[in-house]
Amino acid sequence: MDIFTHIFMGVLAGLFTLTTFSPEAIILLWIMTFLPDFDVFLEPLQKIRKMYFFSHKAGSHSYIVGIFFTGIVGFVVSLLRNISFSEVWLAGFIGYSIHISLDFFAASKIPIIYPISKKEYRFFADRAVNPLLAAFSGLNLLVLIIYYYTKPYYNVFMDLAFFYLYIYLIYFGIRTLLRIIIQVSLPKNQQYIPGFLPFFYLIYENDNTNNNLTFKLKKRFIFSLKKQDIVNQTILKDSNQMIFYELAKRISSEYRFFHKWSLIIPFIHESEDLINVVLILAESYSHGIQHKSLKRNKSSYFLSINFNKNTKQVISKVEGFGSFNKWKNKT
Repeated sequence: MDIFTHIFMGVLAGLFTLTTFSPEAIILLWIMTFLPDFDVFLEPLQKIRKMYFFSHKAGSHSYIVGIFFTGIVGFVVSLLRNISFSEVWLAGFIGYSIHISLDFFAASKIPIIYPISKKEYRFFADRAVNPLLAAFSGLNLLVLIIYYYTKPYYNVFMDLAFFYLYIYLIYFGIRTLLRIIIQVSLPKNQQYIPGFLPFFYLIYENDNTNNNLTFKLKKRFIFSLKKQDIVNQTILKDSNQMIFYELAKRISSEYRFFHKWSLIIPFIHESEDLINVVLILAESYSHGIQHKSLKRNKSSYFLSINFNKNTKQVISKVEGFGSFNKWKNKT
């Protein structure tokens, strides 16, 4: 989930606990709604020590870790400010839980019961980063700040906060219902992928037959029977391409995005001496606009690996965010 929505949810939670918690506890609650994402600064340690805990959206994104971490912080705050330990601990854990719950709702898998288990979960009802939701949350946060400094009436200010709360409950409720209804109706080899707006969504399909693997991505609409085929790729199981696809998949597990997401679509290009395998993540698929041509630009996160065709050695690896067009044109 985006940082603006994390922060805004923390602000709302703080407003609704004004008469329950002390100012110190409310501030701690708000800080904890975005603090878990500071684990990005631990990534260098993860690369050095190869410890799962230090990965982004790993050990820090656990309710159990949250209990202990907010307990330690709460103990320090209670000593420094001479306030109830249980109060600041509870407030901190509420904020921490809000963050984890929002991330669980989005695309990235997180280990919600680490260290009991490293198994990662996701509900996948919204995008990992939805720019429309981020812009909406940022605007709402700005409105509350401006309104606060105009010295509003308390009741009017709280009415505005409740209005925002209802809007978000309706939004998350619609997202949840769509995810459940659509996914339940799909066969086991298909996966629902939310769109930027609730009015459209994507369907990822992976067919494993005796002879080949097929990967499909389609766009569908809530209020229409219209369907749009985005990509359709097939790999023969007894082919040379299958060997290099399996090699690329093993390598991709070393990359954070491919570890957290799982819906892969391959593009494989052959030359005389090289085989290029491009793995794209269907979860990150998006429509953009090419400003010069004003045409739709289909893009996604990818990992491109060049292999020596004879020795199967890796020659180069590139990851990033790129257009579908250049991959499809080579197919």
